[in-house]
Amino acid sequence: MAEPTLYERLGGIFAIAAVVDNFSDRLPGLKWLRTLWLAALAGGPFQYTGRELRDAHFDLRISPAVFDEVAAELSNTLDHFQVPEPEKGEVLGAFAGWRGEVTAGADPEAVNWRRWR
Repeated sequence: MAEPTLYERLGGIFAIAAVVDNFSDRLPGLKWLRTLWLAALAGGPFQYTGRELRDAHFDLRISPAVFDEVAAELSNTLDHFQVPEPEKGEVLGAFAGWRGEVTAGADPEAVNWRRWR
């Protein structure tokens, strides 16, 4: 029998929505797209339909330090919901995997400009 997905271990869409709701209240923004993104990232039966993360965040010039602050808030939110350490680590690891995409606008020298032509 296959091991449950992270999505299933987090409790499904309603538990993920509760986490995103609390997280978004800490950092206001697009709650529904965050919910879809996290549910899809966790292996749920949903598809993120928003813009590519690099495109959505590039003009915001989000620095790596700010990204890390957001990650800390996500960690606090997962603690608030008592998400077990293994699942918390997976969520934070998956989130960290997008750091380069989200912070690309902060360092234009690091951007692969061929992608933008």
